[in-house]
Amino acid sequence: MAGIVTYVKESFDELKNNVSWPSWAEAQSLTVLVAMFSIIFSLVIWGLDIYFSELITGDLFKMSTYEEYIGKGFFGVLRIVWFVVLTGAIFYGLSSFLNKNKK
Repeated sequence: MAGIVTYVKESFDELKNNVSWPSWAEAQSLTVLVAMFSIIFSLVIWGLDIYFSELITGDLFKMSTYEEYIGKGFFGVLRIVWFVVLTGAIFYGLSSFLNKNKK
């Protein structure tokens, strides 16, 4: 039991004297950065989930014209934009991978 108490005391002593803590302004800016990254990352994961679930169920290409997508409002336009961005990213990644392997 004495070993646990000594461990806790030494841990607090190390946190107090040996750890360099960021300033308040730096902590705030890093918090905002982490929050923004988390929001962007969650939106990307949500978009991938929608894309692949609609790809698997066959709903992704159910509408035949862009007018039908645009008629769905914001989410229809978002679907077109997401499809173009994701397809471009896949082709860009494939092309850079293939070009890297040629060298």
